[in-house]
Amino acid sequence: MTATTTINRTVAYAGWAGLAGGVTSAVAGAIQTVRAENFDPVVDRTEHVLLTMIALTLVLWIPAYLGLGRRAGTRTGRIGAGLAAFGCGLLAFGTTSTNLHDRDYSWFSVVAVPANASWLIGSIMLAVACFRTRALPRWLAVATGLVMPLSIVLSQAGGNLLAGAIWGAVGWLLIVNARTSKAA
Repeated sequence: MTATTTINRTVAYAGWAGLAGGVTSAVAGAIQTVRAENFDPVVDRTEHVLLTMIALTLVLWIPAYLGLGRRAGTRTGRIGAGLAAFGCGLLAFGTTSTNLHDRDYSWFSVVAVPANASWLIGSIMLAVACFRTRALPRWLAVATGLVMPLSIVLSQAGGNLLAGAIWGAVGWLLIVNARTSKAA
């Protein structure tokens, strides 16, 4: 097995993870769009489902970000991907703990702030790298940098639906490009 084959296979797996994460994000976003906002700090049944889907989405996006960083092929892209993946991992941990505890732990905000900052900064760095290297179509590279604000800031308005569509497109392109380069 050559190094190129290994990279193509890794990027294809990352694409499948991104596509699966896009689907779970889109479903969570659709649920959030039609659900009435609840300000009770105790997690109800629907929120348990949403928190599970969001945590699963974040875990699936970890290899997707790392694979996209590898595809970008630059140091900035790999660092950005690592930061975004780290932020997703921390948020998945915090989301899962909230889900199991039925409310946010007191330390959640201490974890959430650096996790969100890491995810935002990393995804912007990765988007810039993808834009410059044309690892993705330019419109999609820009959209990749918007995934975090859509997922967090606009979550109650169904922003995860759009974030899922973005990662669905990115995942599919990673899969197709890995297969095309393998055939060449």
